[in-house]
Amino acid sequence: MHTFTAGENGIFVNGYLVETAEAVVLIDSTLLVSDARALKEKIAQLGKPVVGAFVTHPHPDHFNGLPYVVSEETPVYSTAAVAKVIADSADAKRAQWGPTYGAEWPDRYRVPETLVESGSAVEIGGVRVTVHEVGPGESHADSWILVRGGEQRVAFIGDLAFGGVHSYMTDGHSTEWLAALERLGTELAGLTLYPGHGPAGDAGLLAAQRKYLVMYREAVERLRGQADSLTEEQKGELAARMAEFEPGAGLGWLVPLGADPVAAELAAAATADGE
Repeated sequence: MHTFTAGENGIFVNGYLVETAEAVVLIDSTLLVSDARALKEKIAQLGKPVVGAFVTHPHPDHFNGLPYVVSEETPVYSTAAVAKVIADSADAKRAQWGPTYGAEWPDRYRVPETLVESGSAVEIGGVRVTVHEVGPGESHADSWILVRGGEQRVAFIGDLAFGGVHSYMTDGHSTEWLAALERLGTELAGLTLYPGHGPAGDAGLLAAQRKYLVMYREAVERLRGQADSLTEEQKGELAARMAEFEPGAGLGWLVPLGADPVAAELAAAATADGE
């Protein structure tokens, strides 16, 4: 196992290299061009071909760098849902974030073309890779990936749990995310988990993420009143509360970014419940 972790500008995203006797399998990529090139150099140092790449979910920090890391002939795998969201959103993401990142934002992207049904396995490079679809959660289409080589089994969980940084809440599926974490706590028990951001751990990563989501939702619920969004002042208060909850966590700018989507989610749930 080799981990490439981007710097703060690349939002500390992890790209993983599973090295076998004959090859390398890539799990997720990077956000920025410079990080993608550094990841490619790390692969070159291993002296083995990349025989496949897998994408856990459709956020740019996990697929942006693919064209700079793997060749066009290298198959890229994901669930159909992940591929569809990438195809539908990549241009809009570039329009949104390209002006911020400039030349560091890739000028092209790769949509996974080798689709894997949930629970299906791919034998590749000497390991068995099984993709498990989760559905909406941190993103519009999450999945986790089990890699087995001999008696060793590890899981790559994308952004289903964050470590050491604040969470991206902007896709507005926190209710589904909580339900998924409850379920996965049992399914992934006993495995080493490799998250999209932060160090590897065990199922405690999922429990910690659940506590974070509960705290964030409770804070937004208290602040929003009857509204489906927060004022700028309220967003500042939310950021302060989450900083107290996770002292020292990076990427604090993500906290207010997700405030309105979560407020809208909670308001819609309250309306559905007749409140």
